[in-house]
Amino acid sequence: MTPPRPRPLPIAGIAAALADGRRTFAASRGFSLAFGALFAAIGSLMIWGAQWFALAPMTPALIGGFLLVGPIVMAALIGAAEDVAAGRRPSLTRVIGSMRRAPAGLWALALFCLLIYLIWITDAGTLYSFMIGEPRSGFVQALPTAAGNEHFHLFSGLMGFALANVVYAVTVHAVPLMVRRRTPLATAVVASVRACFASPLVHGAWALTLAAGIFVSMSLPPLLCVSLPILAYAGDSLNRRCFDSPP
Repeated sequence: MTPPRPRPLPIAGIAAALADGRRTFAASRGFSLAFGALFAAIGSLMIWGAQWFALAPMTPALIGGFLLVGPIVMAALIGAAEDVAAGRRPSLTRVIGSMRRAPAGLWALALFCLLIYLIWITDAGTLYSFMIGEPRSGFVQALPTAAGNEHFHLFSGLMGFALANVVYAVTVHAVPLMVRRRTPLATAVVASVRACFASPLVHGAWALTLAAGIFVSMSLPPLLCVSLPILAYAGDSLNRRCFDSPP
């Protein structure tokens, strides 16, 4: 199957996509808030757990993990966006049905995102043990060294940046193409990477928007109830602007 050809996107397309995301959220407020609340609860537990086990420096790495598993969250919310576009109220049954009709490669892509997330967390944990913690009685106790914290955040951030860019290029358009168009995995991935190279400035700005939205929201996890669905709907809108025929 020939990959769909992406269109170059103007930088103003990001603002337009965010506006579409807000409109879709407003039309599916109950469903979207409930969906976002699930991940807000998961985020709160992750942050609380890092504090409880004296692993506070690991918090940015844990938050950054949302950028790696976010594409799969987007896959579920695309079904809700399709319901809104068709004038229906989103329902969990139709959303699940939409994902089940997607190519089996969607689940391979989900496993890929999970694998990259586990690599990131494992490597960040290894850096943490070398730069900040020391083993005592089988546990890692945090050492209050500012230099160690700075070095850990620098190197774990660089590592996460590289991994996140790989996941972003592969999934940013592949997920909506697979869910909406039933595009096969390899074809969708090629189209996604081509789109990123066709409009590098726009896709770079959109990646920064996603990262800023997630990190700001995770500082107060209830914000995820709103920001996560809006960003997912906006990503779907950006995909439509890139690949669907203009009106």
